[in-house]
Amino acid sequence: MARKIVRTPAGNPRGEPPLRVRDFLALVHEGVRGRLGAGLDGLEMRQRFSFVQYFRAGSAEMHYEVWAQRKTGRVEIGLHFEGERERNYEALEALALRAPDVQERIGTAYEFEEWTKSWTRLHRSSEAPSLTPALADDAADRLCALIRGMEPIIDQMDLRRLAAALRPARAPARAHGAARRR
Repeated sequence: MARKIVRTPAGNPRGEPPLRVRDFLALVHEGVRGRLGAGLDGLEMRQRFSFVQYFRAGSAEMHYEVWAQRKTGRVEIGLHFEGERERNYEALEALALRAPDVQERIGTAYEFEEWTKSWTRLHRSSEAPSLTPALADDAADRLCALIRGMEPIIDQMDLRRLAAALRPARAPARAHGAARRR
């Protein structure tokens, strides 16, 4: 009698149906809440089209993020600095000087990176050809490990003070009805 061979997509050994990005991220958040508690250890959350972020009140420029990249089939988990260029580099350089401590707390899979001309990050990227509940659970687990590993270092280095300085300068508000310059 011939055995039937069931093939599942790479990265989906359980053969789970793929999720839409928003459903995947909702499951990541559910997993984070389950691990950190309903109060999220004092973090705030926001979910956008392809990512979910966790940050302290008033300092969204420094945030933890899970980013589902459908086009490239990857999921990125990281600590991002997305404020003013100089401060972003300062924060990443300060962490890089503590690389042995960082690696001891979160492992060696994370990389320090200049991401754009102004943004920096500490991140890891994994193949994700299919967004599944199991992958969402794994992403939540990895994100919580990153948060728990990095928060003591961030607090010790007073990076929140630096994060507060990451806020981009805002243009002064115009008086209502003021004419625009051309």
